[in-house]
Amino acid sequence: MTFESHRCCVDGCPNLAVYEVHLYAFDPAEGAVSFALDDTCPYICIEHAIDNERHATDDRKPWLTVRYPHTNRERIPGVAVYLQLEPAYVA
Repeated sequence: MTFESHRCCVDGCPNLAVYEVHLYAFDPAEGAVSFALDDTCPYICIEHAIDNERHATDDRKPWLTVRYPHTNRERIPGVAVYLQLEPAYVA
C-alpha cells in the first residue's frame, strides 16, 4: 500500500494530517446524497479535528450548514466526516 503524507491544512499547522475530511450532506426534500472531499480543508491533524468538533456550532444535521472553525469554509450544507489516513502513532 502506498501512502502519500499530507500536512494539516489549518493555517500555520506543521503537523502531518491523520484524517481526510469529507462533507456529507442529505437533502430530505429530494433524497439526494452528497459525500465530497472538503476542498477548503481536505486534510487535518488529530488536534485540529478535535478542536473542529468541539467548537462546531449549529445542529449537526446533514441538511443544515454546520459551522466549523477549520473546515467547511464555504459554509455549504453538511457535516464533516473524518476518514483516517493511516495510524498516527506506531508503537
